[in-house]
Amino acid sequence: MHPLGIIGALGEETVGELARGLTGELVGPDDETYNSARDTWNGLVNRYPALVVQVGDSEDVATVVQFARDHELPLSVRAGAHNQTGSAIAENGVVIDLRNIDHVDVDADRKIANVGPGNSTADALAATQEHGLAFPTGSAGGPGIAGTTLGGGIGWIRRKHGLAVDTLRSVEVVTAAGNRLRASPEENVDLFRAIQTGGGSNFGIVTNFEFDCFEVGPMVGGLSVFYPRSTAAEVFEAFREFVDSAPPEATTLCNYADVPAIPGIPPEHHGEEAMVLIGCYVGDPEAGMETFAPLRSVTEPLVDNSGPVPYEMLHEMGTILHPWGRKYVHRSAFVDDLTDDLHEFVLDRTAAAPGPMDGVGIWPMGGAVVGDGSSPFPWAGKSHMIVVEAAWESHDNLAHIEWARETERALRDRGGEGAYAGYAGVEEQEWENWAEQAYGDALDFLRTVKREYDPEAIFDNGLTISPAGE
Repeated sequence: MHPLGIIGALGEETVGELARGLTGELVGPDDETYNSARDTWNGLVNRYPALVVQVGDSEDVATVVQFARDHELPLSVRAGAHNQTGSAIAENGVVIDLRNIDHVDVDADRKIANVGPGNSTADALAATQEHGLAFPTGSAGGPGIAGTTLGGGIGWIRRKHGLAVDTLRSVEVVTAAGNRLRASPEENVDLFRAIQTGGGSNFGIVTNFEFDCFEVGPMVGGLSVFYPRSTAAEVFEAFREFVDSAPPEATTLCNYADVPAIPGIPPEHHGEEAMVLIGCYVGDPEAGMETFAPLRSVTEPLVDNSGPVPYEMLHEMGTILHPWGRKYVHRSAFVDDLTDDLHEFVLDRTAAAPGPMDGVGIWPMGGAVVGDGSSPFPWAGKSHMIVVEAAWESHDNLAHIEWARETERALRDRGGEGAYAGYAGVEEQEWENWAEQAYGDALDFLRTVKREYDPEAIFDNGLTISPAGE
């Protein structure tokens, strides 16, 4: 049925009654802002909801949840709309748009931040950096704090301060029953741990995140060096040696990718096949540059933009590299070791990529991600995350999707395990269960929590967790 048909079936009075009970705004298919309200980061997604409700507070959220249940309409939650699957938009359903719940309250003395789900990572960082503070986020400024945190939050200070979920103090949640709860290590403990596990919005809608903050920046040591792909063996060996002994202050990644056409890179190098080393050192920036020195002198680089950099700028670069509206498929798996075989495999798959923006990245974990072993994140004990990224603007969707899928499947054949919830290829599920991949041994626990807080399974973040007993 067309979204207008859904509206017609509901009736003008029913929709009007919903609107009158809200502090926020209703956006329907006939409204001028409808197309922007249904838009998402991933250009592959093109869905048409019946209603987008731009809620004003948690009471609005509870009202809309009840409305969707009463009328048996699909329900989705839109915060930053960066989930690659487009889970923010329910086809012919109701979208709860959290953009206006965008508070950021920083208690600098206690080093605590309360953050609304309507904030982007850049918004939250701007507020905390005014006080020289930050909490772990993702690696780019554009994605929303909600999706980034609820998937785990693997960012630039992970080895020093852990993942975003590790620094949560509490969350405020609207459940499927419309109840507004606080979950923390002391209250609604199972719900809190399920959220920390990276279970996304499968259990309710978070309307406030309370984070521990840490002294970060405003300047950090920045690593950004591009080497010719012809020197890949030397670069990989240097990177492997570095991460084996790197201090926790140093978080790095290695991308097998072509040189991007972005500001700061000479045009003559755009499109060259490269090995890219990127990093952040939390602490004295000059000490960071000394730490990164071995990675800057492996051989003659194509480009070296390393140096002290504002912490916020690292996230801005992530946004520049992943602009709104481009088509994306991300997949991932975790490994224990950086072997020569893995390096050769990644080289081969990168060479086989159908486009210049397709690539594979190695993200070292370790440090505070592992911590004392108590992190609820299912893959915290793994040494590295491998990210397969396809990005393109042409109409040749299938070639890029197939390349990403084949690369990820072959990676699993070589011992890769698990998946990061934000980088799971849920666009094709017939050959494996993505919830099992993302949550591993934690899935049974998550299904038990799902049964308690969302037994009718009205919440779904693209990785479906079925209530226990089904």
